Amino acid sequence: MKDSHILIVDDHALFRTGMQMILTQVGEARGISEASSIRDAFDFCESSVDLILLDIHLPGLNGIDGIKPLREKFSGVPIIILSASSEHSAINDARHLGAAGFLNKAALAEEMVSSISHVLNGGTCFPEDTDASHYVSPAGIGKSLTPRQVEVLIYLCEGKPNKLIARELEMSENTVRVHVSAILAALGASNRSEAILIAQREGLTT
Repeated sequence: MKDSHILIVDDHALFRTGMQMILTQVGEARGISEASSIRDAFDFCESSVDLILLDIHLPGLNGIDGIKPLREKFSGVPIIILSASSEHSAINDARHLGAAGFLNKAALAEEMVSSISHVLNGGTCFPEDTDASHYVSPAGIGKSLTPRQVEVLIYLCEGKPNKLIARELEMSENTVRVHVSAILAALGASNRSEAILIAQREGLTT
């Protein structure tokens, strides 16, 4: 992945930020580009993209319907669908339309990086293809954070309380508390303040 340039197509800026941090700090990708829609993705040159991470829910043309035009535009560039759920029908649609993989957004950072690397090496990464040989344990303190937890961590560093984080990310306060607990455990922090200091020191939110 170190020599790869990855295009993230997702309409949520915070998720794109979280993925960019994971890909550069854990996966050590050479370059990351971002687009908020299929239309925006067409602004990029085919030769500058090695892999596309495509959100399934997008404004205008959705991810599944966008696979075909993106494959025509970016000939030979593998596409991985990203989704908050793993519905069998969506996975089958993605596979039949020529996607190289389907990843759940709740996957751990190291699993995402390993699956993406596997696709860059010519493989596929659909849920039923999961194999321990695809996974490695990259170095980095944030390797066990999911993209969603990175989003929560960013808001924590901005000093936002759980109630506001829940509102911004459209989730329940209880879900936010679960994410915060997971973040503290992953960073080895005993409280929110310590987690923020560790995140800032390690550059996890910049």
